[in-house]
Amino acid sequence: MIPQHNRNALVGAALVAAGAALGVALRNTPALNVGPAAMAPGVLLLGFSAGPLAAWGAGLAAGLFTAALYFAHWVLADAALAALAAQLVSTLFPLPFVEDARSEEQAFEAQREPLAQERASLKEDVEALRGRAQSAERRGRETDALFHAGREISKLLTLADTLEFSREVLHDTLKLGAPEGEPVFALLLADEEHGASRVGVQEGLDDSQAMLLERPFDEPGLSHWLRGQSASVLVARVAAEEGLKNVPLPPGVRSLLSVPLVIQAQAIGWVVVFDTGEALLPERDFSNLKILCSQVAIGLEKASLYDKLQRLSITDGLTGLTVHRYFQSKLEEELKRAERYHEPLSLVMSDIDHFKSFNDTWGHLAGDAVLKAVAGVMKQGLGPSEMAVRYGGEEFVVVLPRHSREAAVARAEALRAAVQQLKVEWGGESLSVTISLGVASYPEDAMTKIGLIDMADGALYQSKKNGRDRVSTAAKQPPA
Repeated sequence: MIPQHNRNALVGAALVAAGAALGVALRNTPALNVGPAAMAPGVLLLGFSAGPLAAWGAGLAAGLFTAALYFAHWVLADAALAALAAQLVSTLFPLPFVEDARSEEQAFEAQREPLAQERASLKEDVEALRGRAQSAERRGRETDALFHAGREISKLLTLADTLEFSREVLHDTLKLGAPEGEPVFALLLADEEHGASRVGVQEGLDDSQAMLLERPFDEPGLSHWLRGQSASVLVARVAAEEGLKNVPLPPGVRSLLSVPLVIQAQAIGWVVVFDTGEALLPERDFSNLKILCSQVAIGLEKASLYDKLQRLSITDGLTGLTVHRYFQSKLEEELKRAERYHEPLSLVMSDIDHFKSFNDTWGHLAGDAVLKAVAGVMKQGLGPSEMAVRYGGEEFVVVLPRHSREAAVARAEALRAAVQQLKVEWGGESLSVTISLGVASYPEDAMTKIGLIDMADGALYQSKKNGRDRVSTAAKQPPA
């Protein structure tokens, strides 16, 4: 439906057009030509309906048209005066339909403002719904991740596998909460035997930064602070935390979160998340992380018990050295590796001199104390792939992968000298012993496990035969 003021404007335009047509039709009889005069009401009506600009435009067009018909300047002036009158009348005395049009516009504006407010409110509601949907989707992914973590961690046995899997799931969980940055965290284990914490796994830290976290519990440091926290703690500003002042932390850390790994009300470790400016820890929800840490704690406890049982099954109860049975299988593996990579391998076999007489003189308890002390010397300085073995009774073997005969002899001499200087306090006496050693090397002396053991045993026999407290090599044995 066309509004009233628009209809009036159309009527005015029609009157102007009709006047123009009449003027053209009667242009040859000027006395009867009322066409130009008929355009004046149309100009006025346009002024009332469409405003002054329309009136001026229509008046100018009417004047030009009249001038074109008669070339009379008074007609042009008359048309201009009609347009001016239309402007004045429409401005000073608007007709009722003009007022109605203005009222309609005002009513429309009055209705548009609440509609705009309602639209803005609906937009906010849509954004809120979108945010809740995204949050629900994220929580769904986190729930799936937690379920997967709990299921998979229950399948792992060894501590190394459990730690590596924990690193992966911790990374994924923290990444879900802050996709814009890479998480920086460390999983610390409580080493009660040595009274310190050690880094199980970490991410986002280099070796020097990780070493800052490994401190004795009784020294000022992060480990000491963590043991004083009974629950999860979020420190929004590390610089303002009294307990963390002067504590060495990775550079750039402004806040941190610690979650204890608790088993039977005792912390076996902690997950520490560091904020270096990307993760914005204070703004995040860590409920899922805490649930995950409880699952990690259970997995680590189970894996630690499994590793402990494994160690007990291959460890001599008195000396803490590897037992003979495990030594046999491990030596087989090392020989295959040496053959595959064309590397040397040496055995150092040793025996405590006159140990039977020692036991007869001082008793078997004193003998056990000496065995433990000598075993401690054998374990000192062992590399990752090296192994010290209690071969049987008072005999020991040290397996030295990637050691030539010369390098093995040097190690054997160092062991001999260390035992010679060893003092064992017993019953108010300072007891001492010596050892004899024999060295055999692959591939010079033997190519098989049995052959290598026999050659090392033969070299040990030569040391005993030649006066004890010395090192002999299989190559120096006289031919049979």
